[in-house]
Amino acid sequence: MAHWGRRSLRNWLSLDNLGLNREHFLKIKTTIIAGLLALTLANPVSASAASCSVEKQLASKSILDLHAQVVNAETGEVLFSQDADTPIRTASVLKLLTATVALDVLGPDYQVETKVYQDPIDPTKIYLVGAGDVTLSRMPGNITSYYAKAPKLDTLTRLLKNWSKQSGVQIQTVVTDSTLFGEKGDWHSTWSKLGLSQGYMAPVSALSIDAGRLTNSKNRFIAKRTSKPVEQAGALFLASLNKSKLAVGAKLEQGKLPEGAIQIASVKSRPMSEWVENMLKVSDNSLAEALGRLSSLALGLDGSMESLTPTYRQVLGARGLDVSSIDIVDASGLSSWNLVSADLFTDLLAQIKADEIAAEALIDGLPVSGQRGSLHYRFSSGYKKAAIGKVIAKTGYIHTGYSLAGYLTAKDGTELVFSVFNLGSKVTTNNRIALDNLVFGFYKCGANLQQSAI
Repeated sequence: MAHWGRRSLRNWLSLDNLGLNREHFLKIKTTIIAGLLALTLANPVSASAASCSVEKQLASKSILDLHAQVVNAETGEVLFSQDADTPIRTASVLKLLTATVALDVLGPDYQVETKVYQDPIDPTKIYLVGAGDVTLSRMPGNITSYYAKAPKLDTLTRLLKNWSKQSGVQIQTVVTDSTLFGEKGDWHSTWSKLGLSQGYMAPVSALSIDAGRLTNSKNRFIAKRTSKPVEQAGALFLASLNKSKLAVGAKLEQGKLPEGAIQIASVKSRPMSEWVENMLKVSDNSLAEALGRLSSLALGLDGSMESLTPTYRQVLGARGLDVSSIDIVDASGLSSWNLVSADLFTDLLAQIKADEIAAEALIDGLPVSGQRGSLHYRFSSGYKKAAIGKVIAKTGYIHTGYSLAGYLTAKDGTELVFSVFNLGSKVTTNNRIALDNLVFGFYKCGANLQQSAI
């Protein structure tokens, strides 16, 4: 409906223009004006739309270097954009890309198989070969590990006990092979060593038990990590074998599986769909790094950190996304050297929402405001309680930035896709709160969000 000015409306409703006698003219004029007033009262959105902005939130001194975009998921209209096309550090929001790449390359049903082999020349020597399954656990068979229904070392031991009984072989040497991702575990120079002491990351290795956690307590996501995951894996495997007296006095070595080795036991991980859900919900860095490297290998690359940028460019480019400026240093987002623009995230999230299969595998694992995952304590109190259950998004934090990207059901029911990055030389909780306040502003405005002047 056209927006009429007072003068144009008065001129149109003139006696001469309508060609009516005065009595009929007054009746028609009164009816039309009453109708227009009723429409305005029934549709207050149009009258207030221009005033619905997030200028107040943007003016906060805790909003630093902001990169953001908000899109109406139903129409594709960009409602808000600020430096959205500049590649920037992502923090753990990068895991959205990692999840998509893994699901596209490996598929949701793919499982990682860890195998044990017998030496082709010395039958008393066995090899535990890492396949990239960081969920392989030391927990006894009847105890749930950190990762639900994850494979166990004790299951391998049980299988090897049957093999030893049938073959009559007593194990004298146990060799660990972790060469699938390279000869040694990866630790990027930009990663903080606090990952070990604070318990959110161990060196990346194709052979790792409980993602390198030092504790044997179950269901503890945050637990101190070893700096030597391969040595730890060998020691724990040998301990499991010795519980069944299969390798008493055996030597423990590191090496590479020889040609002609004979497979004698194996266990499989849970499907990648479960890995992705777990990774997104609690922002599991070890799962992310394993997924990135397994995807690289599946494309015929070498599974190294250097292979991640070509891996992500190939897979995301095949989706029609502009990947020319992305730089992927790691798969978890821990590095401040990762570079991805905010609008690439919103483009990808819009794609996923429109894809039923991808949506089920990825969105189901995202944290939810005030309810689950790393958003369970955010948007959960005060005036922001109105957004409980309305924000479904991946969180991100490194020392130089907070990030959040996902989906938002606004107050007016509009479905929004958004990505927000609040970056600085060093950030504090106040910067995260300011980011949440901005997202809540998007929630309040919904379809009537206007680009702010600030």
